[in-house]
Order: sequence, then C-alpha cells, then structure tokens
Amino acid sequence: MIACFAAAGVWGTDYLTGSEPASDAARSPSATRVTVEAPETRELEDRFSAVGTILPNRSIDLRPLAAGRVVNAPATSGSQVAKGDLIFELDDRVARAELANAQASFDEARLQLQRFQELEERNVSAAAQIQTARAAFLRAEAALQLAKANLADRRLIAPFDGVLGTFDLDPGEYIEPATIVSTLADLSSVEAEFALPERYFAMTREGQTVRLEASPYPDRVFVGEVDFVSPGIEPASRSFDVRVLIENADRALAGGMFVDAQLVFDTYRALTVRDEAVISEGSANYVYTAVGDEARRTDVTLGSSRQGRTEIVEGLDESARVVVTGWDTLSDGSPIEIVPIEIAVEDASEEARQ
Repeated sequence: MIACFAAAGVWGTDYLTGSEPASDAARSPSATRVTVEAPETRELEDRFSAVGTILPNRSIDLRPLAAGRVVNAPATSGSQVAKGDLIFELDDRVARAELANAQASFDEARLQLQRFQELEERNVSAAAQIQTARAAFLRAEAALQLAKANLADRRLIAPFDGVLGTFDLDPGEYIEPATIVSTLADLSSVEAEFALPERYFAMTREGQTVRLEASPYPDRVFVGEVDFVSPGIEPASRSFDVRVLIENADRALAGGMFVDAQLVFDTYRALTVRDEAVISEGSANYVYTAVGDEARRTDVTLGSSRQGRTEIVEGLDESARVVVTGWDTLSDGSPIEIVPIEIAVEDASEEARQ
C-alpha cells in the first residue's frame, strides 16, 4: 500500500513538474555517423627516394694544345657542335715551316737509306753504313711525325657531339695551353648520381628502373636505369653511390640540376586502406572497423604509403569494414551508424557552418 502511494507521489511530482520518467533509449549514447570502406589489394613498389645531381654523359674543359695567336674562332657560346667541327684555330705559319723542313729531311734520309740498300745488294756497302743510314731515316721519320702533330695542335677540333659552354675567344687573342676557353658537354644522355643507405646495398643492381622528377618540369617523369653501383660503402656516411643513365634527346636535363629519384627494387601486391583511416598514437597504429553497429579498435602493422593509401601488413583482411570518416569521437565499442559518403560530407559541411 505504501509502495503504491510512493509511486503515486513520484508520478504526481513528474506530472506537476511537466517531466516524464527517463527511458533507457534516452540514457544510451547516440550513434556516430561514419563511412566505411573495405581494404583494397593493390600493386605496390618497394622503392627508395633520394635527391640526386645530373651529370653530363661526357664533359671536358677545352684548352689549346699549344700557345699561339688566334686566327679563327667560328664557335659561339652555347652552340651545338658535331664531332670534327673546328672550334678555333691558331696561327700555324711557323708550324708549317717546321713541317716542310722535317719533310725535306725525311725525304733525304729515305733516299740515302735506299742508296745504301742498293749498294748492299751488290756487296758494295758496309753493314755499318746501312745501320747509320737506317738510324738517320728513323730520326727523320720521328721528326716529321712531331712536326705534323705540332701543326695539328694549332687547330682544336670537337672530339664528340656536344654543347659548348661560354665561349669568348676572339681572333688576335694570344692564349696559352693553361687557358680554358670553354667546356663541351654531351647531353644526349645524362647520368643522375645519388647515395643510398648501406641497408640497400645487396638489393641494388645494374639495370634497375629509376623514376626521376625535376622541379623545372613538374608534370614530367623521366625514366632511367642503374648503370653503376659503387663497389664499396663510404665509412663516414654509411652509404654508397649509384649512377643512373637517362636518355635526354631533347636536352631537357642539364648538368648540375637536382632531381628527385625513386629507385624501384621490387613490385608486389598488398592490402591497402585510405591514409585518413589510419590513426597513430605514439608507436601504436590502429583503425576502427565496423562490427555490427559498433566500432572496434583494430591494431594494424603498417607498410609503405603511396598515393593516398597505406599498406596494411598485419591486422586486417579484405572482409573488414574500415571506418574512413567520423572516427574522431569513437572509442572501442562506440555505437555507429553507417552512412553513404555523400551524407557524411553534408554533415561535415553543416558542422563547419555552425
């Protein structure tokens, strides 16, 4: 009886205050709207990124091979030259005179040797005379070759196809063999040089594919292959040098240019999720997965991250439903409501406006 009155009193109080008894539904937390997505298996690459420097395939300093006064300089700064093209020419009058003198001495020594050889056949000439004439002939021949080389040194010829650097040589100018008149670089193909950590030494080999990007060409990817791997490790840096050969027919890459290089060691297939689904706290990495109407914290082991997706090494399979958006306020066991991505975007926009 007393219980009845007590109940009536509670009801009366609620009635007078205009309130109703709290229900179980009111006491339970509301479900969080989330979007989910199944992990995807994609082809990934095991690769390493490094900053490298472009080197011409061939590059030399151009110096005169003899001292002299310039009489002809047809080349210009930055011009493309072919192998055998004349770059500059020195006054060769003295060299030509020396060549003529050497040629005359050679002809004389050759005729003298021929006469002694003819006498020897008739047993008239002594062996000693033959040896003397032969020695004189050889000295004359050597002097002739030296004179020809000295004359050739008055002309600097391009040793290979390439592009000249700054070239400011004018006719009448006197230059010495120590004078660097320009540079010649072959840019038809170039090399990129960069260093890799010691741990990649056993994995790096000639012929591997390398992708490179240069800041002057933000929308272009250059492709090359490893053509040199240093045989040893640098003790100070614990790294080793690698060079990559890149075809450069349009001369887009220039010597000294920095490039971002990505060396591809291997390709493989792996499970991935969107980057935004992964939560990192210190050394722990986890995602939330949808199990029925609840969120479950799921620890994962991560691999590489490429193009907005992160590799999952352990912790998930393809049947999992991974929470991609809306996990900000979740904890293990939180009630969730799975909604399409369009609704989630609308909710986010509404919160931003508020």
